[in-house]
Amino acid sequence: MTDTADVVVVGGGVHGTSIAWNLAKRGAGRVMLLEKTGIAAGATQYSSANSRLHYQLETLAKMALFGQNMFKNFKEEVGGDCGWNQIGYVVLLPEADVKPAREIVEMQQRIGIAARMITNDEIAEMEPTTNMEGIIAGCIEPTSGHADGSLTAHSFADAAAREGVELRIGAEVLGISKQGDGIEVKTDKGSINAGNAVLATGFRTSALLAQVGVDMPINPIRHTIAIVERAPGMSDSHPVISDHVSLGYYRPTGPGLTLIGVHDPLEGEPDDEVEAERAPRQGVEVGLASRFAERYPNQENARLRQGYTGVYDCTPDFQPAFGAVPGTPGLFVDAGYSGHGFKLSPAAGHLMADLILDGKTSFVDMTPFRVERFAEGDLITAGGGYDSRILA
Repeated sequence: MTDTADVVVVGGGVHGTSIAWNLAKRGAGRVMLLEKTGIAAGATQYSSANSRLHYQLETLAKMALFGQNMFKNFKEEVGGDCGWNQIGYVVLLPEADVKPAREIVEMQQRIGIAARMITNDEIAEMEPTTNMEGIIAGCIEPTSGHADGSLTAHSFADAAAREGVELRIGAEVLGISKQGDGIEVKTDKGSINAGNAVLATGFRTSALLAQVGVDMPINPIRHTIAIVERAPGMSDSHPVISDHVSLGYYRPTGPGLTLIGVHDPLEGEPDDEVEAERAPRQGVEVGLASRFAERYPNQENARLRQGYTGVYDCTPDFQPAFGAVPGTPGLFVDAGYSGHGFKLSPAAGHLMADLILDGKTSFVDMTPFRVERFAEGDLITAGGGYDSRILA
């Protein structure tokens, strides 16, 4: 049996639900969201959900700012809860990163972001237990913080449903193909003929696009998160700390607890079984806790409470692809965020709705992020300074 829709959104993570909500509130007609397992059942549920604006690329800084403003007003704009915590975001800089950081802060200030450089004395004043070894300076975003990935996706899904989106949970998408003036989406429950379809499917996007002859290379990297119970002596609530010396990040995640992750999206192991739940490899959690204790020596006795893993959908340039799929009118992609997709999800939903309904957007210049750049060999670079992987 074949069903019909105006737009089919594939993927029930924070991006798919944001896209579906944005389409519905703009009157896109019959919108269906297809999800194999459940809302926020994939990468979204393991996201650290940090909201920082520290990007070398102005386009991404603008998208992150749009998202942060939505998180701060989430109940009024979307409804429900996103778990927003405005605790600030601090970057600790080695000597090589000071110049590019200054350039980023100048760009941020130009586009209306409240960011500034800070001295080592200010860093030590914020957290007196900091080991300053290797740190030359820092920068701070007082308005930044973190949210909750699962809460956000469920709230987007609920808002989409209120706007009339049909949520089909348990429908596995098996294939896509061109069908007349639209797209046929084949599922294990039957086919859907849609005017437009959006793939917000992370690593699985590559295989689906291959069915229409499009190459979008995505490397699935399983990464580890550790949560420690802090030892006495460190502030009860510290900002999100991005340590460019140790290439780790640390953020509060409950009373007395700190979540520890790594910056490099390739610091992990390839794993095509992205839906599988896997415990961290032996010793990885301990290594993360040790990285935290090196920066904060009084945390040597911090107690490891939990560890888990999630999968990043890493593209060759560690940047996403969003927009129309060349050669297949009606098919769109929003994937490949390489570990930094949560904060961009509100803007991605807005952007994708523009592209699908209007054929263009004035929001940002999406040209560098086009799907075909991989086949063209025209990868995104951020210029001199940071290794691009640090900001993924």
